[in-house]
Amino acid sequence: MGKKIEWFIKKYMVFFLILTVSAAGYCGFFSKWAFRDGASSMGVTAMLEETARRPFVHRQLLPQAVKYVAAVIPAPAKENLEKKLSEGRYIESRYAEAHIPRQYIIEYYLMYTFCFLAFFASIWILRSLLSEITKDKVAGTLGAMLFAVIFPFFEVLGGYYYDIFELLFMFWGSQLALHGNYVALLLLAPIAEANKESFLFFLATLYPLNRTHFPLRKAMAITAGTILVAGLTYLYIRQLYVGNPGDMADWRIMDHLKNMFQLEGYFYTTSIYGLPLGEGMFLPHVLCVFLIVRKGWHYMSAAWREHAKIALVINGILYFMFVLPDEIRDLSLLYVSFMILTAFFIRDVIKKNYRIE
Repeated sequence: MGKKIEWFIKKYMVFFLILTVSAAGYCGFFSKWAFRDGASSMGVTAMLEETARRPFVHRQLLPQAVKYVAAVIPAPAKENLEKKLSEGRYIESRYAEAHIPRQYIIEYYLMYTFCFLAFFASIWILRSLLSEITKDKVAGTLGAMLFAVIFPFFEVLGGYYYDIFELLFMFWGSQLALHGNYVALLLLAPIAEANKESFLFFLATLYPLNRTHFPLRKAMAITAGTILVAGLTYLYIRQLYVGNPGDMADWRIMDHLKNMFQLEGYFYTTSIYGLPLGEGMFLPHVLCVFLIVRKGWHYMSAAWREHAKIALVINGILYFMFVLPDEIRDLSLLYVSFMILTAFFIRDVIKKNYRIE
């Protein structure tokens, strides 16, 4: 009985810690952008009404989910709930950027709730993933908690609800590939692709993990199969909104070339958690990344190193071709690799401190 109580206490404390840092990180994200309220091209109203510009309108997983949930609420209960939420102003009173459209108040609150649950779940899965890879629960837990806190830094030049679900699906997909669970990965592919088209590219980075479990041909078939399922999902969604304004992407290569030689771009700051902290390619942050990679790289297994290399090539090409300079949220294919390296870095620091003592 004593061991069971001790096990429960440990689990409860870890749960509470992850919940706390998830709440902090989520509030840091939401206080900066909310759901891009009022923006005609990608704001919450445009996404719910499916009038947003391409490619934003393609990311319909959450809008469709909340509209479905709101639709099945009985009319009397829905009316009472709308009145209570309107009078309570629970979100607007806490976030200056939140401007909830009255006609979609329930959908908005559902989006807020689902996004937080997805963020919490993504940090929980990341903790499990990092703990398994580093074989150190302390390093895995601290690494996941750190990601929750620094996530708003990745979103300072543009934050979107689907970025949070992207985390969940990438961390979950990585864990499935690590365990060789290709059936679940196939089922996850269309759902994640309906959230954001980047998951199709992320699936390609999982080939080295598939290869550790299966022969060459089967690993290639699994990887190609998941990409095919995601690709067909994308094509189906794309044709639904072919009449919406906008383009699939904008060329940004010249913007990046100009930005590289603007020294002030390496020292931009923004307000996060109420403090003036760095944004984009802030030079001290770049130095931290370099030190983490330098320290943690040799600890990674061959499969994870190959995963990181593939992610770097794919994400690097996409970033310089189609993404605005300093918008590091679009380096998301590298999140898993970076956090594995960070967890190894943390483990190394902890072990050295233990030896000193």
